Amino acid sequence: MNIGIIGLGLIGGSISLGLRKYNFGDKFLGIDSNKENAIHAIKLGIVDKIISFQDLILQSSVIILSIPVDRIKKILPIILNKISNDTIILDTGSTKYEICNSVYSHPKRSRFVATHPIAGVENSGPEYAHSDLFHKKNCILCDSELSDPDALFLVEKIYSIMDMRMIYITSKEHDFYISYVSHLPHVVSFSLASTVLEKFKNKKKIFNNMRGSGLDSTTRLAKSKTETWLPIFISNKNNLIQAMDVYIDHLKIFRKYLRKKEFHQIDRYIKKANDIK
Repeated sequence: MNIGIIGLGLIGGSISLGLRKYNFGDKFLGIDSNKENAIHAIKLGIVDKIISFQDLILQSSVIILSIPVDRIKKILPIILNKISNDTIILDTGSTKYEICNSVYSHPKRSRFVATHPIAGVENSGPEYAHSDLFHKKNCILCDSELSDPDALFLVEKIYSIMDMRMIYITSKEHDFYISYVSHLPHVVSFSLASTVLEKFKNKKKIFNNMRGSGLDSTTRLAKSKTETWLPIFISNKNNLIQAMDVYIDHLKIFRKYLRKKEFHQIDRYIKKANDIK
């Protein structure tokens, strides 16, 4: 079984290394628009060969789309037009509804399985890929009833081999919930980083002397690349705005308690928030 991977960064690279670790798949073929990523992927043993888009489609039994969500939405119908009836496609995009909706009426929709392995980190690129990235992590499978049983079975097997837990929801539900637990935290991290950078502009020494682990942990996600996250924010704009509105309301509540010196309310607020553990 040949496995073709379009996008050889952190996620695509880690899937390949994870499957190779358990001897799943015969040959791994790859494409990446970034030539450096492609070179690294060969050197790191992520793929056996870099080939053309057309050849990858023709030679692969399983095609994995691990590219920004706007590109998945654009390329998925093209690939479905070209594949055989036995080929299986899966994507790893962080939004699902627009992608799924774009091929809802496609004659070969059933050969596509919409997935979101939740295992990303702030760093990207094949050099950060590793075989255990997905160990004990969750994988969301969306609108699975629209996929052929054999396609769904193989994709489940791929993620099970890497020891992921499967969760099944609709693409619409996925995008709503993920806006709170993944997309909003990135917005908060980007915003906090921007706030601090503005405040400490031309005061690098003071900043370095004052910063602590709290800032480091809460701005870790601010290192994430715009090539990945801008398409996600655009794709899930409405849900994200709603999540941001709720978050802003909570900031206003906290600010009100401070202004009115209602410190007992802050105490209760913090203790309630501790339940996130």
